[in-house]
Amino acid sequence: MRETDKNTREQANLPARRFHRGALGQVLERFLQSRASASPDFSLTELEQLWNAAAEHDPAIGLHLFGQFSPQDWHVLAHLCLFCADVAEATRCWVRYAGLAADSDQLRIVESDEGLGVELDIDAPPQLARYLVEHYTVMAVTQMRRGTGQALLPRRAQFRHARPAYHDLYRPWFGERVEFNAAHNRLLFDHSTQSLPMQGRHPGMVELLCLELDRRLAQRRHLSGWAGKVAAAARRALEHGQPVSLESVAEALHQSPRTLRRRLQEQELSFRQLLDLLRADLEQHYQLQGLSSAQIGELLGYGDSAAYLHARKRWRDPPPA
Repeated sequence: MRETDKNTREQANLPARRFHRGALGQVLERFLQSRASASPDFSLTELEQLWNAAAEHDPAIGLHLFGQFSPQDWHVLAHLCLFCADVAEATRCWVRYAGLAADSDQLRIVESDEGLGVELDIDAPPQLARYLVEHYTVMAVTQMRRGTGQALLPRRAQFRHARPAYHDLYRPWFGERVEFNAAHNRLLFDHSTQSLPMQGRHPGMVELLCLELDRRLAQRRHLSGWAGKVAAAARRALEHGQPVSLESVAEALHQSPRTLRRRLQEQELSFRQLLDLLRADLEQHYQLQGLSSAQIGELLGYGDSAAYLHARKRWRDPPPA
């Protein structure tokens, strides 16, 4: 009887929990630690709570938060753009891989007679969307300036949200042509800015990182349905130092282990295969943060380095299908 599903309701009609990946929630917590306590979870709902708490201390926190990121906090996209050939290639990479950073983000390239740019569609409540749009656009301009060594500005910046009380603070980042209550969130750069070379351009690093990010895109397409739910639950447990097992994940998802195992088999995955995919993804993230093998092994749930190094051979050299 223990193998029967304790809860036969699918929960498919409930809103899906979407997540922001990377260090954004952690940096918000650091900002708040000297002022107030903060939640350790970074679903979009909880992320909005962190942003709102931070805004009590700095209403323009959306414009200022990226200044508190260290290179170890950057998402791999922020590193990738610095290796690109020019601003145009960095822009294309941002658009292609933005969905890997957060489930809520949709970006596309826009072109006009004035130049080329990016349109951001953030599927989140209006207040959270404003914070995220401010953060992403400041991050983009900051990395373009860092990469080119020039104090470049967009030709035009458009924002869907209403003009905030601190709108004067937009000028150093976006120049004089800033529009609020616009139909879209857009940054537009003229052609001369798009052709500016990146000082640290490195075609080999671009190829290497894009191969890895393309692998992650393919993995995300594979991890749909119940596999995606299992991966998200296991990732949360690993990131919070909790043991991960089929039983613990099944309990978190209100399923029996037998039912969850069957759901994964329907997608031609075992729990171990799914956990390997997840750990390989987290390993890459921790390596980019500069962590040692011992630290990574501990964060991935291994008691010693030998067990971690043995397991990683399985991730990197999986048996043929």
